[in-house]
Amino acid sequence: MFTLEQLRTLDALARKGTFQAAAAELGKRHTAILYAISALEDRLGFAVLDRRGYRTRLTPAGARF
Repeated sequence: MFTLEQLRTLDALARKGTFQAAAAELGKRHTAILYAISALEDRLGFAVLDRRGYRTRLTPAGARF
């Protein structure tokens, strides 16, 4: 199962577009954001973010989730 913290992190990333901006909004370090998303993707079994380029975007599967 996933945690509320992971969902909040995913929401912040989807809205802000960068790990740094999401971390600032949530009052965390960007490494904590990376870890939360990685753990979420491991649990779900698919990538929720497309990390190519400067801005992070939801994958189609991530958007459905």
